[in-house]
Amino acid sequence: MSSSFEFNRVTFGLPVETFRVEAYIALEERLPVVTEFVLRLLKVCSSITFGEFRDYFGFTDGEALAVVESLVRQGLVEVFEADVHLSAHALEAFAATGGEFPRFTKVELKKDKVTFDLIAFTPLRSVAWERQTDNIVKLDATEDNLGQSVACARSAYRRKYSEIASMRDDLREKSFGVYSVEDVESKERNYVPVPVTFALNNDGEVERNISADFERIAPPELWQFVNEQVTAAIPKTLSVGAQGFDEFVDTFDVKVMAQYLTGKKFDLHRYRHDVHMTQSVKYPKGMTPIFGNLYLPANREQIVQRIQRRREGVSKNGKLRKLLTSLAWLVPDSPLWGRGEAFSDTVRAFSDSLQGRDCVDEVFVFAYAERGEEAVIRERYRVKPLLKELHFSHPMVPDRQLMSGRLELLLYPTGFMAALLHLDFGHFSAWP
Repeated sequence: MSSSFEFNRVTFGLPVETFRVEAYIALEERLPVVTEFVLRLLKVCSSITFGEFRDYFGFTDGEALAVVESLVRQGLVEVFEADVHLSAHALEAFAATGGEFPRFTKVELKKDKVTFDLIAFTPLRSVAWERQTDNIVKLDATEDNLGQSVACARSAYRRKYSEIASMRDDLREKSFGVYSVEDVESKERNYVPVPVTFALNNDGEVERNISADFERIAPPELWQFVNEQVTAAIPKTLSVGAQGFDEFVDTFDVKVMAQYLTGKKFDLHRYRHDVHMTQSVKYPKGMTPIFGNLYLPANREQIVQRIQRRREGVSKNGKLRKLLTSLAWLVPDSPLWGRGEAFSDTVRAFSDSLQGRDCVDEVFVFAYAERGEEAVIRERYRVKPLLKELHFSHPMVPDRQLMSGRLELLLYPTGFMAALLHLDFGHFSAWP
């Protein structure tokens, strides 16, 4: 038996920015013999005029200019007025080997596109991230990182180039390092989804589990940042208020819950133990207790199965009249409800279950919104597949919200319903 019970899934958004970078990259290839000879000649002579360089090798003016410009582009020589001399990079190569037989590498101008997070400026693999909406909880970068992102990306590209090269098939084997970063241009800002699950353990504490895929790629400072933001969202120890409890119990006739109310606090830990773990406390016949948000996979599957049985006219005890209708879903007024893929996956599953040859029905979602704030809420629920039927209620908060906005109600009219009361940070619920 599991030692923890999941009650919510939230997708947080890590802020990232994609940059176009032009940089001179040193490649692990020997320079042509003639090129090395030119560099050694300049090392001996310190500097020579353009005319001396042309005459020594018997070049025409055009040939001499082409050679010098090529060496300048590679960062190996510099030209000051009419004098040609070694660059600092070339002098360092001589100094590293005692000034005798340095191994020069080619320096080529490369155009790259790299994505950094805006917290630790860690390079991330280039993937086709979709533009994220407010369905996720977007984490905030500092004003300094946002305002100086180009400068930070320039520095990070040089410092973390080995990580960047490891992600590139064309550079993985022969990349040597960055000679110079010539230009950095911001192209796009976005958010990388970081799924987090929340569960209640046997000690009544909340366990926060950040996506294992993210933990594997994130450096310690980045993981710590996300962990702190998640911790701030839900405290470790639940202090569960019971606002709306009496009305919920009376409305749905679930008096079995009343024994877990002490003063104004609901004992969620004991309730979960008795009802869901040991099952020593039973609900009335015809009711099935559930724990956690309806869009959790296990709860979603229960609902889908019930929808399919009613649409097919099949019950556990035999045949039923087919019931073809739409689904109504009143969502609670909670900032951490429905934020991420679990919700969008559930919308898809419900929508699919309502499709058929005989009838195509819809998922009607009803949400609270203050007047003028409809666009904000609409963006939060802009998921794929697109919700075609999103409707708003404009009550005075919280008095005219159903059960202070803590009620979640899903109706398959005349078939079944699921009712949940959302507490401060936990949820208890039942199928009346």
